[in-house]
Amino acid sequence: MKNARYLTHGLALAGLVVCSTARADALADWSSNLHDAAKIAAQLPPLEARIVAMVQVAVFDAVNGIHREYEPYYVTERAPHGARADAAVVGAAYTSLKALYPSQAATFDAELAASLASLPGANEAEAITRGLDWGEHVATLILNLRSTDGSSAIYPPYLGSTTTPGVWRSPPTATNPDGTLPAILPQWRYVTPFALASPDLFRPGPPPALTSVQYANDVNETEAVGSAASTVRTAEQTQLALLWQAVGSVEMQGIALSCMPHARLVDKARVLALVGLTGNDAIIAIFDAKYTYNFWRPYHAIRLADTDNNPLTTPDTTWLSLIYPPPRHQEYPSAHAMFTGSIMRVLARELGDEHPFTLSSTAYPSFTWSFTRFSDAVAQVKEARIWGGLHFRNSVNVGGKMGVALGDYVVRNVLRPLRGDRDDGDGAGHVEHRH
Repeated sequence: MKNARYLTHGLALAGLVVCSTARADALADWSSNLHDAAKIAAQLPPLEARIVAMVQVAVFDAVNGIHREYEPYYVTERAPHGARADAAVVGAAYTSLKALYPSQAATFDAELAASLASLPGANEAEAITRGLDWGEHVATLILNLRSTDGSSAIYPPYLGSTTTPGVWRSPPTATNPDGTLPAILPQWRYVTPFALASPDLFRPGPPPALTSVQYANDVNETEAVGSAASTVRTAEQTQLALLWQAVGSVEMQGIALSCMPHARLVDKARVLALVGLTGNDAIIAIFDAKYTYNFWRPYHAIRLADTDNNPLTTPDTTWLSLIYPPPRHQEYPSAHAMFTGSIMRVLARELGDEHPFTLSSTAYPSFTWSFTRFSDAVAQVKEARIWGGLHFRNSVNVGGKMGVALGDYVVRNVLRPLRGDRDDGDGAGHVEHRH
């Protein structure tokens, strides 16, 4: 890393870096940099999830290449002797972020300088340089690996149907009043997962038939509680629906970090990587299911209920969801239910389910919510998607079950300890903490 090496030596020679026992937390700093970069970029959730996974997997493989305590994700070679692990975090994160968000390069350069200024100084310059170079090397390998994952492939646009009941169609927007926009990211169901053997590994069966009692019950529930003008949804439920809408991959990283204040660096890096790759794979698996069944959103299901051949539903041609417009992809299953469900399952297995944390987002700063268990967050997000008028109950339940299955699969199959103390049950996991 030429830039990093120059800054390291320059700061040391200038006497601006001194040894100190109060070191900055490089992992937290660069996770914060990742958060800020993602918020500035304002990407679609699948794109953000992919980048978060790439960055944190690179950081983990860089740190683990020094400590050698877990199975590596991809990079199996050993780090150079004497390489500093915290410098490897900086090198891996900096290299990844600069490649993935090139328009923010100047910001990352400044953050690199700040990180180097906070690391011990001249007597460890060689160890820092080795760590930086090792982190850069690992990140480059991960970036190259994911450059052919299919995320940029071009597929024909999916427009759904404007005549077939039950089939997805785009809701009208201010810039597209005729509702003919295609569903987003048709290639995402084919993107190479980080951990899953194939995107369809946990593909569920189809949604309920339009003529079924279950479908009618689901439609009627969402019509009542998910309407923008609902009289049965409470003010608190409205706030929770809007908060969960703002929560994505970078917020999940923050939750994970907040729950490991005393964990060792290698353990923190591993959990962040598990959370990142799990969230990414959840979205891939969900897009596989969504594009398999192409089910319509409540917006059209309620407005066009006179076409579903179900006597238990009644159309409301003026109905709008609390959150509008809805995400421009199919309703079944719920992406957020699987995404959140899989990540919370991983955290529960690694840290224990009973763990206090606060849900917040800079995209919706006026409201937060505190939990005492990871599983409670899963239960709440399922309700929140109905309160927001985005999903039916069957879809959030199916998404939640898919999340549990994915979380279990990830913990059992990737980044496993090299020593034989793996807890494959549902207990408190094995992350070691340093107090």
